Amino acid sequence: MKRVMLFIGMFLLALGLMAQSKKTYMLGDQHVVPPKFVVEEVEKPASNTSPICCYIQENLPLDKRIKGNATEGTVAIEFTVNADGTLSDFIVANKVSYELDQSVIDCIKESEGMWKPGEVNGRPSAMEKRVYVRFDDPDNVSFETIARSRYFAAIKRFQKGQNIENNNLLEKHKQERKAQRLYKNAIAQLNDATIYLPNDPSLAFWKAKNYEQLGMFKEMTEMMELRSHLLSMRLDERKLHEFYDLAVIYLK
Repeated sequence: MKRVMLFIGMFLLALGLMAQSKKTYMLGDQHVVPPKFVVEEVEKPASNTSPICCYIQENLPLDKRIKGNATEGTVAIEFTVNADGTLSDFIVANKVSYELDQSVIDCIKESEGMWKPGEVNGRPSAMEKRVYVRFDDPDNVSFETIARSRYFAAIKRFQKGQNIENNNLLEKHKQERKAQRLYKNAIAQLNDATIYLPNDPSLAFWKAKNYEQLGMFKEMTEMMELRSHLLSMRLDERKLHEFYDLAVIYLK
């Protein structure tokens, strides 16, 4: 049963645009209703911000959001809304920093008892839910600009690693050591970019390319599977803001 519910949860994520616009849909011969945050007291702005995101924007405390210097990025939290409305199985799907990731989890946990569980053919059923929280300093450049700079830096390092591997003037062990250092640095740059754009398939693709060069084939396969999933979703930042649960917390 757990596996069925996890499958339904992933199906909800992949077909999120349909779920958000129609609220219910058919999965095979089953009528599926996603879980719903049902607190009416939350002040809802004129925009299409969802109730759970309004709740997070109102209730995530400042002292938990900032530890030392402000950190920007988009936290993605996955959790399960159980058949009895309780919440469990919290996972950080996109990390920014421990303090910010945990602050979002703590805030969502406080919303337990405010959820109507999802239903399959009219019966309450456990389903996965994903919520994004974007921590944004409005004085800084856009997330897209930051991610793009990390992305191009990663590609340059990958290409330099390729050139070193093809340099017959270097000893073999020196070639391998220098090239692997560049590939690892490229992955670090791509991970930094993912903090800002968690659903960009090109970042997953280039991670896979670097993992392949490092001989990390399990990680390479996982990244290619993720890329295929993201391409099927075609989820850019505009769609994320319009159709998914995206709260925006301004750091100033």
